[in-house]
Amino acid sequence: MPKSTFKISIVIPCFNEELSLKKLVNNCLENINNDVEIILVDNGSTDKTYNSLLSFNLPPNIIPVRIEENIGYGNGILYGLNLAKGEVLSWTHADLQTDVSDVLRGFITFENKLKSKKCMVKGERKNRNLLDFLFTFTMGIYSSIILNKWMYDINAQPKIFHHSFLQEFDNPPLDFSLDLFLIHFFKSKKIKVNSFPVLFNKRKYGEAKGGGTFKGKINLIIRTFKYIHKLKKNLN
Repeated sequence: MPKSTFKISIVIPCFNEELSLKKLVNNCLENINNDVEIILVDNGSTDKTYNSLLSFNLPPNIIPVRIEENIGYGNGILYGLNLAKGEVLSWTHADLQTDVSDVLRGFITFENKLKSKKCMVKGERKNRNLLDFLFTFTMGIYSSIILNKWMYDINAQPKIFHHSFLQEFDNPPLDFSLDLFLIHFFKSKKIKVNSFPVLFNKRKYGEAKGGGTFKGKINLIIRTFKYIHKLKKNLN
């Protein structure tokens, strides 16, 4: 673990988010101070995401980096986490459906527990439509039964945890299963996973990369089911 120079690092993977970046960067600038590091990872975008990031007059604690090939959502996050210098690590989305202020609100609420390594923190999405709620609830029940651990709103952001745990990750997945991996990792260690409410807004620009569409939800269900059973197999 590198020497901590920030209280918290926030990793934000960006894949073809050119249209969202101005508002995203403004959101970052409005909410952070010098104790916060933000790593904006262009995760192999095919649009002008990285050039747009470089065009902004960013302060030293907002760092744009690029991965040439998009291997997966989880790979982009892990790349950023491995560059991060914060005592506490986190990630959230670039699509403006969640706010950077949510990360800081979760961090401040649980700061003492996070720094003592006694908890992990995640958002719990509110203001969702009925279909999305049913999808999340069903996935939560299924994964909870198979893994024998309460797993709810797995893909909600942000995720927040102490930097020291990063070196303990064993073969983390490089796709959207990273969210599931993280929650299962902490629950397996019997470390409390604290949730706090976050408003979930509609995507304003671009296309959803995960379960934002019906087809995306089906693909996400299939991938998640496979990974749930992979975790179950590893436990046996």
